[in-house]
Amino acid sequence: MGGEVFAPDFVHHVPPRLQGLEVVKKRDHRAGVEGTGRYRIAGEVSAPRGTGHALAFRREREIQPDLDKAAVPSPLTLTISLLGDPRLPEQMENIARIVADEVRDMAAAGAGEIQLDAPLEAVACVTQGRSLAEMVPWIVHPFRGISGVRRTVHFCLGDMGRRAATQKQHLRHLIPLFEALAGQVDRVHVECSHAGQWAERSLLAEIPESLEVIAGIADVKSKPQSEAELRQRIAALLEVLPAERLLVSSSCGCGRVPHDDAIELMSNLVRAAHSF
Repeated sequence: MGGEVFAPDFVHHVPPRLQGLEVVKKRDHRAGVEGTGRYRIAGEVSAPRGTGHALAFRREREIQPDLDKAAVPSPLTLTISLLGDPRLPEQMENIARIVADEVRDMAAAGAGEIQLDAPLEAVACVTQGRSLAEMVPWIVHPFRGISGVRRTVHFCLGDMGRRAATQKQHLRHLIPLFEALAGQVDRVHVECSHAGQWAERSLLAEIPESLEVIAGIADVKSKPQSEAELRQRIAALLEVLPAERLLVSSSCGCGRVPHDDAIELMSNLVRAAHSF
């Protein structure tokens, strides 16, 4: 799975935990993308209580001691509710430090794999809204000085009300980003469930060999796929990537998926993967 152990509303629970922000518009979780909260930077941004992700990993690990993967939003994704604020550039170092603190706490708590969730970066790539120079330094920042853990980044097009953030749904513009991350992270978790993404799955072969690839084929935005359908997708991926570099997972976190559907979807995926 994606390591998402705590997120009442993905990244949107974080701004109320931060200092240095003022509310412009409260988050309305019932309204999907249109209900995204808006905040204004009013001072130095800090997180005396953290974002909640490392605390949640510690709590979940007490329940399930063999849990070794954790996830936290990337620094840029953490700014979704702040986009357009004129003070954002000067506060990016503080925001990146907040994420880095979560990563260090997770590592200290025994996480063997730590994933940054980076939908903002994925959307920026496919829409060509940001340059690599604007994204790569902030993606790798939280992993500085971290050793002994697998560094993973998850790229999807968002899931607000089980809808993507953009209708441009392909892989071609993500490849240069993966190339830029080679040697700085260990795995990329790539959403492959949208039709346009799946149609370009052959491009996964262009991802640098130093990176393992987690293909997000179990679609969290639709009814659970059958074991047979997921097996067919895995077989198709094995024509593109060698088995030793390929992992499979859900397209995004299951936090927005009805409980029984999530169990059915992931159970089917596990059985499909184990059939090879």
